[in-house]
Amino acid sequence: MQQKPNSSDMDFSICSKCLADQTRLTRNADGAECKICTLPFTVYHFKADSKTKRTVICHNCSKQRNVCQCCLLDLQWQIPIELRDRVLSALQDSQVTTAEAQNEMMKRFIALKNGDSHKLGGASVTSDANNTAQVLARMQERVADLQDSLSTTEKATNVKAAVSAPSGREGADISHLTKKLPLKSSLLEPSQSFFLYNIDPSMAEWAIVDAVSGIAGTPSWQDPMSTSVVINHLARCGGIRFKSSELAQRFQNGLDTFQTASKVTKGKLPVSNSKIHVVAWPQFHRAALGNKNTECLQLAKVLDTLVQRDLVPLPGVRPNIKETSKVGKPRKNRGTNKSKKSRRIMDIEL
Repeated sequence: MQQKPNSSDMDFSICSKCLADQTRLTRNADGAECKICTLPFTVYHFKADSKTKRTVICHNCSKQRNVCQCCLLDLQWQIPIELRDRVLSALQDSQVTTAEAQNEMMKRFIALKNGDSHKLGGASVTSDANNTAQVLARMQERVADLQDSLSTTEKATNVKAAVSAPSGREGADISHLTKKLPLKSSLLEPSQSFFLYNIDPSMAEWAIVDAVSGIAGTPSWQDPMSTSVVINHLARCGGIRFKSSELAQRFQNGLDTFQTASKVTKGKLPVSNSKIHVVAWPQFHRAALGNKNTECLQLAKVLDTLVQRDLVPLPGVRPNIKETSKVGKPRKNRGTNKSKKSRRIMDIEL
C-alpha cells in the first residue's frame, strides 16, 4: 500500500488506511517531538473515520524506515517493521534488522541522514519497486517449490517434517540468557534498572517510553550518554534503566503491584490495552535479551510460560462461588413490576 500524496511539498508519509478519503489536513510546524529521533517536526492532524489522528514521527524517520507516520506500519506491506524484516531475512537467507539507536546522541546522528538515500533494515527493499518485485518473485518460487514437494506419496512425511521443524528451532538452548535475566526477582528490590516482559510484538517502543515517563513523572528519566531502553519485540521483553535512583524509586512506587502464587511481588505497566510485567533488574545486560531469531523465539516461549504462572491466583483468594450465588438471588427476588416498568421506560427514553 503506497503513501497517499496530498500536497505538492510531499513532506509527509501517511498510508491510505490511516488517511482514508481525507483530503484536508491541519499542519502544525514544530508541533511535537518525533517519537524516534526526539527532534521537533511538522505535525499533521486530520479526521478519518470519525477519529482524530496525527503523525507521531518526523518525515525523515519515516522515509528511513519506509513506515507510515501515524500507525508506524510498513508503507508497502502494511505490517510491523519487525515482521517485515523477519520475512526478508527468511527470503534472502541473511539477517535483516532495523537497528534503532539507544541513546540521544546516536538518535540525532541518524536523524541527520537523508531518508531518501539512507534506509534502515528492510526499508531498502520495500521502498524500491524493483527490489520489492524481486522479493515477491522469490517468495512465489518458494511457495511453488513447496507445493511441488508435497506430492501424493510424500505429503504425510513432508507435513510432519514441516510441523516438527519449527519446534526444533524454538528449542534452542538459551540457558546462557536465562541465567542473566531476573526471572525470579521481585519489583521491590533496590535497583535503577528493570526487566519488562509480556510485551506485545506490535507495541511501539515510544509507547512504552511514554508510559514509563508518565509513571516517573518526567520524560527526562533516561541517561543520554548510555543505553536506557532496550526492547526485543521478537522475544517479547526488554529492559529500562533510569539515570538516578530517585527516579527509579518513583517509578517503583507508581506501578500497580500484584503477588504471584510464589508470593513474589511484581509490577504492571499499562500500555494501551496491555499490561507489561515489571521486576527489578540490578544487573542490566542488553545481550541477555538474545540476538539470534531462534534464541528470541525460545525466550518468548519461556516468558509466556512465566506470564501464565504470574497469573495463577494466590491460594485463599479464589472467588467464592457460593457467596456470589447468594448475592445474585436477592436481586432476582427483589425485582418488582415497578422496577421492570421503570427499566422499560428508561429504554424507551434512550
